[in-house]
Amino acid sequence: MQKIAVGMSAGVDSTTTAKLLKEQGNEVFGVTMLLWNGDKRAPLSGSCYSPSQASMVEECKKYAQAIGIDYYAFDVSEIFQKKVIDYVTDAYKHGLTPNPCIMCNSEVKFGALFEAIEKQGIEFDKFATGHYAGIRYDEKTKRYLLLRGKNLIKDQSYFLYRLTQNQLSKIMFPMHENTKEDTRKIAREYNLDVAEKSESQDFFAGEYHRLFDEDKEGEIINIDTNEVLGHHKGVWHYTVGQRKGLGIAYKEPLFIIALDSKTNTVYVGNKNHTFVNEVNIYNVNWIVEPIQKEFEALVKTRSAHKGSMARVIPIDENTINIKFLEPTGIVAKGQSCVCYDNDVTICGGIVY
Repeated sequence: MQKIAVGMSAGVDSTTTAKLLKEQGNEVFGVTMLLWNGDKRAPLSGSCYSPSQASMVEECKKYAQAIGIDYYAFDVSEIFQKKVIDYVTDAYKHGLTPNPCIMCNSEVKFGALFEAIEKQGIEFDKFATGHYAGIRYDEKTKRYLLLRGKNLIKDQSYFLYRLTQNQLSKIMFPMHENTKEDTRKIAREYNLDVAEKSESQDFFAGEYHRLFDEDKEGEIINIDTNEVLGHHKGVWHYTVGQRKGLGIAYKEPLFIIALDSKTNTVYVGNKNHTFVNEVNIYNVNWIVEPIQKEFEALVKTRSAHKGSMARVIPIDENTINIKFLEPTGIVAKGQSCVCYDNDVTICGGIVY
């Protein structure tokens, strides 16, 4: 029997995880992160950063009571503000496209929350969540490996690639082998009324520009003709690759190709500009033992991307050049590229 903390969000994945581990004979308790700090810019509901966290906590309490486990909520809003909200706003101001869930996982959910539990004097052997991913210990290299979820459509390893070896050693993902329907089936078998509940909340419901207090008018320019096609209210309203919501009319579909934060300019172009042959990533986190020579890997450039085969060329310990074997869809600076060898996550880093 192990003492296991389960991260709960009142969704079907985390609630079923808690129930399953309890039924397996473990000593289980539920924990939730309190992220909202009273920020009036946050959406009223529909995200984990909103006033609706109070009702989420009440739901979690209800599910924990039904399962028969203790439950705690920990305020980590200060570190969330610094590591996620400030990171997001700073990135957008510089014309980048950040991924808040990746940063939240590494810095808050599997970082600050661990520390908050331990500061309360609560000991635990493992920390479990309902993520669709897996962990395996490699006896040969003495490293913990991060695995893709068996159901690749729901695989969430992309959001977890920044986890350290120390963090991975403490984590378990009981839903690794499951599809979403498998999880709902288990919930039904246990008569959990969360079984038919919709997906868990995202980081921020609605447009991120709500986080910005100012507007700053700039030009939208055709990258081919240098023609000014319209105006905008700040590069932070947009992301590279975006097609809808540009507020301009043109003879063919246009996509955002680049954002210049220094001149506050949005550059647009046709689909031919959306393909890239190579990218560089920095701040690389290695899950496997760091590789110093060139290798081939499947590279995901965003969470919903199926992945493209590429030659991966380590430049130094923290920087990698990725050359795609075939041109791939546009890759936004600030997003992450994650490399895989079949179901094993090799490494990942941030595009620059």
